Amino acid sequence: MTDRDDGLRRAVRAALAEPIVGGGHPTVALVRRHRGELTRFFADELGYRLDAARAGVVRLAKLPGPGHEPRGLASRAGRPFDGRRYALTCLVLASAESAGERTTLARLFEDVSLRATGVDGLAWQSDVAADRRVFIHAVQAAVDLGVLELADGDEERFARGHPGGDALYRIDRERLALLPTAPQPPSLAAGPEDVAREAYPDTEDGRVRRRRHRVTRALVEQPVVYHDDLTDDEREYLRSQRGRLERLLADKVGLILEVRAEGWVAVDETGELTDLRWPDYGAANTTALRLCDELRCRQSRGEPAVWPWPEVVAFTRSLAAEYAGAWKQGTDTTAGAHLLATEAIGILTAARLVAGRQDGVVARPAAARYAAAPAGATISAGGTEQMSIVTPPDHQQEAEA
Repeated sequence: MTDRDDGLRRAVRAALAEPIVGGGHPTVALVRRHRGELTRFFADELGYRLDAARAGVVRLAKLPGPGHEPRGLASRAGRPFDGRRYALTCLVLASAESAGERTTLARLFEDVSLRATGVDGLAWQSDVAADRRVFIHAVQAAVDLGVLELADGDEERFARGHPGGDALYRIDRERLALLPTAPQPPSLAAGPEDVAREAYPDTEDGRVRRRRHRVTRALVEQPVVYHDDLTDDEREYLRSQRGRLERLLADKVGLILEVRAEGWVAVDETGELTDLRWPDYGAANTTALRLCDELRCRQSRGEPAVWPWPEVVAFTRSLAAEYAGAWKQGTDTTAGAHLLATEAIGILTAARLVAGRQDGVVARPAAARYAAAPAGATISAGGTEQMSIVTPPDHQQEAEA
Protein backbone atom coordinates (compact mmCIF):
# COMPACT_ATOMS: atom_id res chain seq x y z
CA MET A 1 0.00 0.00 0.00
CA THR A 2 1.36 3.42 -0.97
CA ASP A 3 1.61 6.32 1.47
CA ARG A 4 -1.21 8.04 -0.39
CA ASP A 5 -3.46 4.97 -0.14
CA ASP A 6 -2.71 4.75 3.57
CA GLY A 7 -3.47 8.45 4.00
CA LEU A 8 -6.75 8.06 2.13
CA ARG A 9 -7.81 5.14 4.31
CA ARG A 10 -6.95 7.07 7.48
CA ALA A 11 -9.02 10.00 6.15
CA VAL A 12 -12.00 7.72 5.41
CA ARG A 13 -11.83 6.24 8.91
CA ALA A 14 -11.45 9.64 10.56
CA ALA A 15 -14.49 11.05 8.77
CA LEU A 16 -16.60 7.99 9.59
CA ALA A 17 -15.58 8.03 13.25
CA GLU A 18 -16.26 11.74 13.76
CA PRO A 19 -18.56 13.11 11.04
CA ILE A 20 -18.20 16.78 12.02
CA VAL A 21 -14.93 18.25 13.31
CA GLY A 22 -13.38 21.69 13.49
CA GLY A 23 -11.39 23.92 15.79
CA GLY A 24 -7.96 22.91 14.51
CA HIS A 25 -8.64 19.18 14.80
CA PRO A 26 -6.02 17.18 12.80
CA THR A 27 -8.84 15.37 10.98
CA VAL A 28 -9.70 18.62 9.16
CA ALA A 29 -6.32 18.84 7.43
CA LEU A 30 -6.27 15.10 6.73
CA VAL A 31 -9.72 15.08 5.12
CA ARG A 32 -9.13 18.26 3.14
CA ARG A 33 -5.89 16.79 1.77
CA HIS A 34 -7.90 13.95 0.19
CA ARG A 35 -11.25 15.67 -0.25
CA GLY A 36 -11.61 14.97 -3.99
CA GLU A 37 -11.17 11.21 -3.61
CA LEU A 38 -13.17 11.17 -0.38
CA THR A 39 -16.07 13.06 -1.94
CA ARG A 40 -16.27 10.53 -4.77
CA PHE A 41 -15.87 7.50 -2.48
CA PHE A 42 -18.56 8.54 -0.01
CA ALA A 43 -20.97 9.61 -2.76
CA ASP A 44 -20.49 6.51 -4.91
CA GLU A 45 -20.29 3.80 -2.25
CA LEU A 46 -22.40 5.08 0.65
CA GLY A 47 -24.47 7.96 -0.70
CA TYR A 48 -22.96 10.34 1.88
CA ARG A 49 -22.24 14.01 1.17
CA LEU A 50 -18.86 15.38 2.28
CA ASP A 51 -18.50 19.10 2.90
CA ALA A 52 -14.82 19.99 3.20
CA ALA A 53 -14.85 23.33 1.40
CA ARG A 54 -14.30 25.39 4.58
CA ALA A 55 -10.77 25.54 5.93
CA GLY A 56 -11.79 25.18 9.57
CA VAL A 57 -14.43 22.44 9.61
CA VAL A 58 -15.42 19.28 7.72
CA ARG A 59 -18.79 17.54 7.72
CA LEU A 60 -19.71 14.06 6.54
CA ALA A 61 -23.50 14.05 6.17
CA LYS A 62 -24.45 10.48 6.99
CA LEU A 63 -27.84 8.94 6.34
CA PRO A 64 -29.42 5.89 8.01
CA GLY A 65 -29.15 2.48 6.42
CA PRO A 66 -30.52 -1.00 7.18
CA GLY A 67 -30.37 -1.93 10.86
CA HIS A 68 -29.95 1.65 12.01
CA GLU A 69 -30.54 1.91 15.78
CA PRO A 70 -30.88 5.60 16.71
CA ARG A 71 -29.45 6.31 20.15
CA GLY A 72 -30.14 10.02 20.32
CA LEU A 73 -28.94 12.56 22.85
CA ALA A 74 -28.57 12.05 26.59
CA SER A 75 -27.91 14.27 29.56
CA ARG A 76 -24.47 14.21 31.12
CA ALA A 77 -25.89 11.97 33.82
CA GLY A 78 -26.84 9.46 31.12
CA ARG A 79 -30.59 10.13 31.00
CA PRO A 80 -31.97 9.79 27.44
CA PHE A 81 -33.56 12.93 26.04
CA ASP A 82 -37.32 13.10 25.87
CA GLY A 83 -39.41 15.22 23.51
CA ARG A 84 -39.16 18.34 25.67
CA ARG A 85 -35.38 18.22 25.82
CA TYR A 86 -35.12 17.75 22.05
CA ALA A 87 -37.48 20.67 21.51
CA LEU A 88 -35.49 22.88 23.88
CA THR A 89 -32.23 21.86 22.17
CA CYS A 90 -33.64 22.97 18.81
CA LEU A 91 -34.72 26.27 20.35
CA VAL A 92 -31.26 26.77 21.88
CA LEU A 93 -29.65 26.17 18.46
CA ALA A 94 -32.12 28.57 16.83
CA SER A 95 -31.26 31.18 19.45
CA ALA A 96 -27.54 30.68 18.82
CA GLU A 97 -28.17 31.09 15.09
CA SER A 98 -29.70 34.52 15.66
CA ALA A 99 -26.94 35.64 18.06
CA GLY A 100 -23.51 37.00 17.16
CA GLU A 101 -20.16 35.42 17.91
CA ARG A 102 -20.94 35.18 21.63
CA THR A 103 -23.95 34.85 23.86
CA THR A 104 -24.78 34.36 27.52
CA LEU A 105 -26.84 31.79 29.34
CA ALA A 106 -29.28 34.44 30.52
CA ARG A 107 -29.72 35.73 26.96
CA LEU A 108 -30.31 32.21 25.66
CA PHE A 109 -32.83 31.56 28.42
CA GLU A 110 -34.76 34.73 27.64
CA ASP A 111 -34.83 34.04 23.90
CA VAL A 112 -35.75 30.36 24.32
CA SER A 113 -38.53 31.30 26.75
CA LEU A 114 -39.98 33.62 24.13
CA ARG A 115 -39.68 31.05 21.34
CA ALA A 116 -41.21 28.29 23.49
CA THR A 117 -44.47 30.19 23.81
CA GLY A 118 -45.02 29.76 20.06
CA VAL A 119 -44.53 25.98 20.06
CA ASP A 120 -47.85 24.15 20.35
CA GLY A 121 -47.85 21.30 22.82
CA LEU A 122 -44.50 22.14 24.43
CA ALA A 123 -45.05 21.73 28.16
CA TRP A 124 -42.25 23.97 29.41
CA GLN A 125 -42.39 27.00 31.68
CA SER A 126 -39.46 29.29 32.38
CA ASP A 127 -40.48 29.89 36.01
CA VAL A 128 -40.53 26.20 37.00
CA ALA A 129 -37.30 24.96 38.62
CA ALA A 130 -37.46 21.50 36.99
CA ASP A 131 -38.00 23.09 33.56
CA ARG A 132 -35.01 25.34 34.17
CA ARG A 133 -32.96 22.16 34.56
CA VAL A 134 -34.35 20.85 31.27
CA PHE A 135 -33.14 24.06 29.63
CA ILE A 136 -29.64 23.49 31.05
CA HIS A 137 -29.65 19.97 29.60
CA ALA A 138 -30.45 21.47 26.19
CA VAL A 139 -27.64 24.04 26.48
CA GLN A 140 -25.17 21.34 27.52
CA ALA A 141 -26.24 19.28 24.50
CA ALA A 142 -25.38 22.26 22.27
CA VAL A 143 -21.99 22.42 24.03
CA ASP A 144 -21.40 18.70 23.49
CA LEU A 145 -22.32 19.12 19.81
CA GLY A 146 -19.57 21.74 19.57
CA VAL A 147 -21.88 24.64 18.68
CA LEU A 148 -21.39 26.40 22.01
CA GLU A 149 -18.12 26.64 23.92
CA LEU A 150 -18.23 27.65 27.57
CA ALA A 151 -15.87 30.59 27.97
CA ASP A 152 -16.69 31.73 31.49
CA GLY A 153 -19.27 31.30 34.22
CA ASP A 154 -21.21 28.49 35.84
CA GLU A 155 -24.22 26.71 34.37
CA GLU A 156 -25.00 25.06 37.70
CA ARG A 157 -25.48 28.35 39.55
CA PHE A 158 -27.91 29.48 36.85
CA ALA A 159 -29.76 26.16 37.00
CA ARG A 160 -30.28 26.58 40.72
CA GLY A 161 -31.51 30.14 40.27
CA HIS A 162 -28.65 31.74 42.21
CA PRO A 163 -28.54 35.55 41.87
CA GLY A 164 -25.89 36.56 39.36
CA GLY A 165 -25.51 33.03 38.03
CA ASP A 166 -24.66 33.24 34.33
CA ALA A 167 -22.24 31.91 31.73
CA LEU A 168 -20.57 33.22 28.58
CA TYR A 169 -20.36 31.12 25.41
CA ARG A 170 -18.50 31.38 22.14
CA ILE A 171 -20.57 30.25 19.13
CA ASP A 172 -19.03 28.11 16.40
CA ARG A 173 -21.12 29.39 13.54
CA GLU A 174 -19.51 27.16 10.90
CA ARG A 175 -20.30 24.02 12.87
CA LEU A 176 -23.81 25.31 13.55
CA ALA A 177 -24.40 25.84 9.83
CA LEU A 178 -23.24 22.29 9.02
CA LEU A 179 -24.99 20.54 11.90
CA PRO A 180 -28.37 19.81 10.22
CA THR A 181 -28.23 17.14 7.57
CA ALA A 182 -31.09 15.72 5.51
CA PRO A 183 -31.58 14.47 1.94
CA GLN A 184 -33.88 17.43 1.29
CA PRO A 185 -34.57 20.78 3.00
CA PRO A 186 -37.05 20.29 5.87
CA SER A 187 -39.05 23.29 4.65
CA LEU A 188 -39.86 21.41 1.44
CA ALA A 189 -40.88 18.16 3.14
CA ALA A 190 -44.53 17.25 3.68
CA GLY A 191 -43.77 15.72 7.08
CA PRO A 192 -41.01 14.33 9.34
CA GLU A 193 -40.82 11.06 7.40
CA ASP A 194 -40.20 12.89 4.14
CA VAL A 195 -37.20 14.77 5.56
CA ALA A 196 -35.13 11.58 5.76
CA ARG A 197 -36.48 10.03 2.55
CA GLU A 198 -33.82 9.77 -0.15
CA ALA A 199 -34.78 10.32 -3.76
CA TYR A 200 -33.28 7.91 -6.29
CA PRO A 201 -34.23 7.99 -9.98
CA ASP A 202 -36.79 5.36 -10.92
CA THR A 203 -34.32 3.77 -13.31
CA GLU A 204 -32.13 0.68 -13.24
CA ASP A 205 -29.13 2.86 -12.36
CA GLY A 206 -31.09 4.48 -9.53
CA ARG A 207 -32.09 1.10 -8.12
CA VAL A 208 -28.51 -0.19 -8.35
CA ARG A 209 -27.16 2.89 -6.54
CA ARG A 210 -29.76 2.64 -3.79
CA ARG A 211 -29.00 -1.05 -3.24
CA ARG A 212 -25.25 -0.47 -3.17
CA HIS A 213 -25.56 2.44 -0.73
CA ARG A 214 -27.84 0.55 1.67
CA VAL A 215 -25.69 -2.58 1.77
CA THR A 216 -22.40 -0.72 2.18
CA ARG A 217 -23.84 1.56 4.89
CA ALA A 218 -25.08 -1.44 6.82
CA LEU A 219 -21.69 -3.13 6.74
CA VAL A 220 -19.73 0.01 7.63
CA GLU A 221 -22.04 1.41 10.29
CA GLN A 222 -23.68 -1.54 12.08
CA PRO A 223 -22.10 -3.90 14.63
CA VAL A 224 -24.00 -6.82 13.05
CA VAL A 225 -25.95 -7.01 9.79
CA TYR A 226 -28.67 -9.64 10.13
CA HIS A 227 -30.24 -11.41 7.18
CA ASP A 228 -33.63 -9.83 7.83
CA ASP A 229 -32.12 -6.32 7.80
CA LEU A 230 -31.83 -6.59 4.03
CA THR A 231 -34.30 -7.22 1.26
CA ASP A 232 -33.97 -10.30 -0.94
CA ASP A 233 -32.44 -8.13 -3.63
CA GLU A 234 -29.90 -6.64 -1.20
CA ARG A 235 -28.92 -10.04 0.21
CA GLU A 236 -28.33 -11.34 -3.31
CA TYR A 237 -26.26 -8.24 -4.11
CA LEU A 238 -24.10 -8.79 -1.00
CA ARG A 239 -23.52 -12.43 -1.87
CA SER A 240 -22.75 -11.79 -5.54
CA GLN A 241 -20.51 -8.81 -4.77
CA ARG A 242 -18.81 -10.31 -1.73
CA GLY A 243 -15.33 -10.28 -3.26
CA ARG A 244 -15.62 -6.64 -4.32
CA LEU A 245 -17.04 -5.62 -0.95
CA GLU A 246 -14.26 -7.44 0.91
CA ARG A 247 -11.62 -5.55 -1.10
CA LEU A 248 -13.44 -2.24 -0.75
CA LEU A 249 -13.83 -2.53 3.01
CA ALA A 250 -10.25 -3.70 3.52
CA ASP A 251 -8.56 -1.20 1.20
CA LYS A 252 -10.65 1.91 1.84
CA VAL A 253 -11.92 1.47 5.40
CA GLY A 254 -9.62 -1.09 7.03
CA LEU A 255 -12.42 -3.54 7.87
CA ILE A 256 -12.43 -7.33 7.55
CA LEU A 257 -15.70 -8.79 6.28
CA GLU A 258 -16.83 -11.93 8.09
CA VAL A 259 -19.76 -14.06 6.95
CA ARG A 260 -21.56 -15.65 9.88
CA ALA A 261 -24.54 -17.87 10.41
CA GLU A 262 -26.74 -14.94 11.41
CA GLY A 263 -25.46 -12.49 8.80
CA TRP A 264 -22.37 -10.37 8.27
CA VAL A 265 -19.92 -8.40 10.40
CA ALA A 266 -17.30 -5.93 9.18
CA VAL A 267 -14.63 -6.21 11.88
CA ASP A 268 -12.44 -3.29 12.91
CA GLU A 269 -9.56 -4.92 14.75
CA THR A 270 -8.37 -1.57 16.15
CA GLY A 271 -11.73 -0.66 17.69
CA GLU A 272 -11.25 2.95 16.59
CA LEU A 273 -14.40 3.25 14.47
CA THR A 274 -16.90 2.61 17.24
CA ASP A 275 -18.21 4.92 19.93
CA LEU A 276 -19.69 1.95 21.79
CA ARG A 277 -17.13 0.44 24.14
CA TRP A 278 -18.55 -2.85 25.31
CA PRO A 279 -17.92 -5.10 27.16
CA ASP A 280 -16.35 -2.72 29.65
CA TYR A 281 -16.23 -2.06 33.36
CA GLY A 282 -18.80 -0.16 35.36
CA ALA A 283 -22.20 -1.14 36.70
CA ALA A 284 -24.15 -0.68 33.45
CA ASN A 285 -21.57 -2.48 31.29
CA THR A 286 -21.21 -5.37 33.71
CA THR A 287 -24.99 -5.64 33.99
CA ALA A 288 -25.28 -5.67 30.19
CA LEU A 289 -22.83 -8.57 29.96
CA ARG A 290 -24.59 -10.52 32.70
CA LEU A 291 -28.02 -9.92 31.12
CA CYS A 292 -26.67 -11.02 27.75
CA ASP A 293 -25.21 -14.15 29.33
CA GLU A 294 -28.47 -14.93 31.13
CA LEU A 295 -30.42 -14.57 27.90
CA ARG A 296 -28.06 -17.11 26.33
CA CYS A 297 -28.54 -19.47 29.29
CA ARG A 298 -32.31 -19.10 29.14
CA GLN A 299 -32.20 -20.12 25.50
CA SER A 300 -30.06 -23.18 26.25
CA ARG A 301 -32.49 -24.17 29.04
CA GLY A 302 -35.39 -24.01 26.60
CA GLU A 303 -37.14 -21.15 28.38
CA PRO A 304 -39.44 -18.74 26.50
CA ALA A 305 -37.69 -16.37 24.10
CA VAL A 306 -39.22 -13.30 25.73
CA TRP A 307 -37.71 -12.41 29.10
CA PRO A 308 -40.43 -10.40 30.88
CA TRP A 309 -39.30 -6.98 32.01
CA PRO A 310 -40.18 -7.49 35.72
CA GLU A 311 -37.92 -10.55 35.70
CA VAL A 312 -35.13 -8.56 34.03
CA VAL A 313 -35.37 -5.95 36.78
CA ALA A 314 -35.44 -8.64 39.48
CA PHE A 315 -32.33 -10.28 37.99
CA THR A 316 -30.58 -6.89 37.91
CA ARG A 317 -31.52 -6.32 41.54
CA SER A 318 -29.96 -9.67 42.44
CA LEU A 319 -26.76 -8.55 40.71
CA ALA A 320 -26.69 -5.46 42.91
CA ALA A 321 -26.63 -7.74 45.94
CA GLU A 322 -23.88 -9.81 44.34
CA TYR A 323 -21.79 -6.70 43.68
CA ALA A 324 -22.61 -5.05 47.00
CA GLY A 325 -19.86 -2.63 47.96
CA ALA A 326 -18.71 -2.26 44.35
CA TRP A 327 -21.77 -0.55 42.90
CA LYS A 328 -23.27 2.70 44.07
CA GLN A 329 -26.06 2.66 46.61
CA GLY A 330 -29.62 2.41 45.38
CA THR A 331 -29.11 -0.22 42.69
CA ASP A 332 -30.50 -2.84 45.09
CA THR A 333 -33.90 -1.15 45.14
CA THR A 334 -36.59 -1.82 42.55
CA ALA A 335 -36.36 1.74 41.20
CA GLY A 336 -32.56 1.66 41.08
CA ALA A 337 -32.51 -1.76 39.44
CA HIS A 338 -35.06 -0.55 36.88
CA LEU A 339 -32.80 2.38 35.90
CA LEU A 340 -29.71 0.16 35.75
CA ALA A 341 -31.49 -2.51 33.69
CA THR A 342 -32.77 0.17 31.29
CA GLU A 343 -29.24 1.51 30.77
CA ALA A 344 -27.81 -2.00 30.32
CA ILE A 345 -30.48 -3.02 27.80
CA GLY A 346 -29.76 0.24 25.95
CA ILE A 347 -26.13 -0.88 25.59
CA LEU A 348 -27.17 -4.29 24.28
CA THR A 349 -29.71 -2.76 21.90
CA ALA A 350 -27.06 -0.43 20.46
CA ALA A 351 -24.78 -3.45 19.97
CA ARG A 352 -27.70 -5.17 18.21
CA LEU A 353 -27.61 -8.10 20.62
CA VAL A 354 -31.12 -7.76 22.05
CA ALA A 355 -34.45 -6.32 20.97
CA GLY A 356 -36.90 -4.68 23.33
CA ARG A 357 -40.60 -5.50 23.13
CA GLN A 358 -43.64 -4.36 25.05
CA ASP A 359 -43.72 -7.61 26.98
CA GLY A 360 -40.00 -7.91 27.63
CA VAL A 361 -36.59 -8.45 26.06
CA VAL A 362 -35.57 -10.91 23.34
CA ALA A 363 -32.05 -12.04 22.50
CA ARG A 364 -30.90 -11.56 18.93
CA PRO A 365 -28.72 -14.23 17.29
CA ALA A 366 -25.35 -12.55 17.92
CA ALA A 367 -26.02 -12.50 21.68
CA ALA A 368 -25.17 -16.21 21.74
CA ARG A 369 -21.54 -15.31 21.10
CA TYR A 370 -21.06 -13.69 24.49
CA ALA A 371 -20.75 -15.41 27.86
CA ALA A 372 -19.66 -14.01 31.20
CA ALA A 373 -17.23 -15.89 33.40
CA PRO A 374 -15.76 -14.62 36.70
CA ALA A 375 -12.05 -13.97 36.33
CA GLY A 376 -10.92 -15.25 39.72
CA ALA A 377 -13.47 -12.97 41.44
CA THR A 378 -10.86 -10.21 41.42
CA ILE A 379 -11.82 -6.60 41.91
CA SER A 380 -10.64 -4.02 39.40
CA ALA A 381 -9.28 -0.61 40.28
CA GLY A 382 -12.71 0.79 39.55
CA GLY A 383 -14.29 -1.48 42.13
CA THR A 384 -16.03 -3.83 39.70
CA GLU A 385 -15.50 -7.56 39.54
CA GLN A 386 -13.60 -8.30 36.35
CA MET A 387 -15.51 -10.32 33.81
CA SER A 388 -14.04 -12.26 30.92
CA ILE A 389 -15.78 -12.93 27.63
CA VAL A 390 -15.78 -16.41 26.20
CA THR A 391 -17.35 -17.78 23.04
CA PRO A 392 -19.51 -20.82 23.76
CA PRO A 393 -18.22 -23.85 21.85
CA ASP A 394 -21.62 -24.49 20.30
CA HIS A 395 -21.72 -21.02 18.74
CA GLN A 396 -18.44 -20.79 16.88
CA GLN A 397 -18.28 -18.77 13.70
CA GLU A 398 -20.24 -20.49 10.93
CA ALA A 399 -19.43 -19.31 7.45
CA GLU A 400 -21.88 -19.59 4.62
CA ALA A 401 -21.05 -21.82 1.71
